[in-house]
Amino acid sequence: MAKRPSTEEALAAIRAIRDAPEQFDLKRDLAPFLTHKSNHAAAAAADTIGWLEITGMNQELVDSFGHWMKNPLDRDPGCKALTAIAKALIGLEHPASEVYFAGVRHIQEEASYGPPVDTAAALRGLCAQGLARMSHPDALSECVKLLVDPEVAARAGAARAISESGQYAGVLLLRLKALIGDKAEDVLAECFAGLLRLAPKESVEFVAQFLQASPEEVSERAALALGESRLAAALPFLQEAFEQTAYGSLRKTLLLSIAMLRQDDGLDFLLAHLAEDSEQTALDTLEALSIYGRDQGVGARVRGILTSRNSPALIDAFRNYFQG
Repeated sequence: MAKRPSTEEALAAIRAIRDAPEQFDLKRDLAPFLTHKSNHAAAAAADTIGWLEITGMNQELVDSFGHWMKNPLDRDPGCKALTAIAKALIGLEHPASEVYFAGVRHIQEEASYGPPVDTAAALRGLCAQGLARMSHPDALSECVKLLVDPEVAARAGAARAISESGQYAGVLLLRLKALIGDKAEDVLAECFAGLLRLAPKESVEFVAQFLQASPEEVSERAALALGESRLAAALPFLQEAFEQTAYGSLRKTLLLSIAMLRQDDGLDFLLAHLAEDSEQTALDTLEALSIYGRDQGVGARVRGILTSRNSPALIDAFRNYFQG
């Protein structure tokens, strides 16, 4: 009987398959690692299946999930294999409802130096996404439960899943969660981003009301969500918030968010502040403009403004941020 490869040998073999998949029979050579004695090897195999988009191994992934769900506290510490398998199935858009329902309800408390740590929080959030993406009729019901989960990763995953459900009821859920608040800014950030994906036109003004929220970290997350949305309607709200903000990291975040919109009017706004504001604000504006670092046209306009300002600090920053 052939000896099973060690964890190190298994990881090396999986890496070889990932680097040169054309040289292997992918299903034959990867499948055994999904039930390897090491959960690290199983996780690496699942990651590779997802990375290579091997849709022909969906059933092997489902079967391996069931394998690792047997006594997972001992066999899969850190919930590494289960999480990687669920992530691969979701990435492959496989409607594995039996996996997602098992995962969305799985709690795995492990010993630590302090209180026990629930290592399945990310798995619960991922499996909520799996149910949402397959448009399961019970997806939102599961997400509602996760929105009050004790763990941040689960709550954030639920918010992300709601935004992917495509259901208008999800808009109301995300608005309610945003208004109630959350002790973790990551969760609110997912609510803001989710609203702007799920119902962009009607969500800009709603998210913009958080630009003056407290603590400031919430305002920053709202600004970044608006910037990432690339919605022109977000620009006036970001401009107004910038003009009303006297100092602090929020001003820098607002400048970056305006740049992220990649709107011509937003670019003109930034260039005007680069030309007219204090050196410190100009440096912050130049940092925001760095996302245009490969755009020669924008670089030429910035260079022209800095030439008239005659500031060595701004010139040095320009050389760092812009090519050519």
